[in-house]
Amino acid sequence: MDIIPKETRALRLPGSDRLIKLIETEADDLAEELVRTLREHPHTPSFHAYTSKELYERAYNLYRNLGTWISRKSEREDLAKYYTALGIQRRQEGFPLSEVLHGLNLMRRVLWKRVDEQGLLDTAEDFIQAMELNHQVLLFFDRAILYTAKGYETSSPSP
Repeated sequence: MDIIPKETRALRLPGSDRLIKLIETEADDLAEELVRTLREHPHTPSFHAYTSKELYERAYNLYRNLGTWISRKSEREDLAKYYTALGIQRRQEGFPLSEVLHGLNLMRRVLWKRVDEQGLLDTAEDFIQAMELNHQVLLFFDRAILYTAKGYETSSPSP
């Protein structure tokens, strides 16, 4: 159940558009930063076994779709299908669930670090818009984590 009324959710603030544009134009840089973070972070050792290129392709695909999901141009079912499949895939690859979920948290952190660096939160108006953005991003990641975990739990590890 969403806590924001439907009529309010339909509003698109300029800050939302700026975040979506940032994600779309900087998906490449965001993916590269996420790869560095995943490969260096002590709580994601399973990611360390993959090449930077493999991780980059996965991270880029996630960021490339993020703008669409946050902007609500896609349906919740699309998000559920994608992240359920991601959970199944990671389970079959032998990733521990804690690392998969932490990877999603790191993805969110890399995004908000970039928002801060780009000065999208410089004014009081920006801060107010950031609250809506924060809600959209948190709701997205809450759902991504839920569906990833569900997919993971329904799958069997590869032999």
